[in-house]
Amino acid sequence: MKMVKTANGIKKIDDWNPDLIPGQLKPILQQHRATLVNKLIHGGLATYIDYKFSSKATAGQLEKIRNSLDLLKNDGIDPVLYHPMIQAVLNNDFTTLDNALFYREIDATISARLLRQHTFEKGQHFFFQQ
Repeated sequence: MKMVKTANGIKKIDDWNPDLIPGQLKPILQQHRATLVNKLIHGGLATYIDYKFSSKATAGQLEKIRNSLDLLKNDGIDPVLYHPMIQAVLNNDFTTLDNALFYREIDATISARLLRQHTFEKGQHFFFQQ
């Protein structure tokens, strides 16, 4: 039996067949990521963006970022991105999930929305100047 400490408590994974561990781990990782996303959305997304990206998001950007984060929280787990975490669980009987990989994915989602919006506004502004 493997144990994984998450934001939602300690989860158990049957380890009688190592090939089945990643399949059992994926929903645990999804739940952990969803909890982090929910805490971020409901606990000061604008402040987080200002701090992390040194950028103030408009109300429209915040809404689009919230929508993107909602999609992310319900999305599948990328086995390539989370490979180090899967390996840690395979190699250890007790693993504490490190939030760094989760926030890398969350930050990429936020950044893509901030950059996309910013690029569009610049392009639109440039287009109307000609």
